[in-house]
Amino acid sequence: MWWIIAGLIVLMLLCYCVAPVIWTRTFRKSCIYQTNQSGTVSLTFDDGPHPVYTPQLLDVLNALNVKATFFVLSHRAKQHPALIERMIYEGHDVEVHGHRHWFVPLLHPSATYRQCIGASRALISAFDIDSRVYRPTWGACNLATLLFIRVHRMRLCTWSVMVGDWRKTAPAELVDRIAKKLTDGAIIVLHDSDHTLGAEHGAPKEVIAAIPAIVQLVRAQGYQFVTISECV
Repeated sequence: MWWIIAGLIVLMLLCYCVAPVIWTRTFRKSCIYQTNQSGTVSLTFDDGPHPVYTPQLLDVLNALNVKATFFVLSHRAKQHPALIERMIYEGHDVEVHGHRHWFVPLLHPSATYRQCIGASRALISAFDIDSRVYRPTWGACNLATLLFIRVHRMRLCTWSVMVGDWRKTAPAELVDRIAKKLTDGAIIVLHDSDHTLGAEHGAPKEVIAAIPAIVQLVRAQGYQFVTISECV
């Protein structure tokens, strides 16, 4: 009898923790992973805002006239409200990355709710913006995530281009990696913070240095930049 119970528990865990990740990341179902507009690319940044890197990144984007999407952590947004307000003022898209940088598949339903719906409502309340696109931390969700975002009419967003920029990587190498994966409708994910688990100190500095070349690469191929909210 015990092995039946153990088997049921394992099955339930697989359905709750593992299957949703495979569904969204491998089969790319129930999520946005490309823009829905021909001739466009979306530049997105996770894990911020960061008091040092995010202002530098905004300076570069402003100089290049590029609008990006920032998937922010709500507790960090509340710590640095001026940065969120600047993003909004300069025409960037501010969306939901969670409340904190937790590994979502292992969260129970109430913590999952706080991570997606609670974080969205916190951003809406604090900054009067309609943040209804959710990118789970590490791009990994659970079954509760899929249920909550459906009920609350949110969308889940992943990406089509990831280049390991959370590790310190030479700007030229980052550009080369993006060039090899860049396609029409690509959603590029980069990071403007090194505070999260696994991120190497100083890695966003290399990302910021690479932005002009990334923008040049995208535009040279005839693509225009769009924000994620323009693709929903």
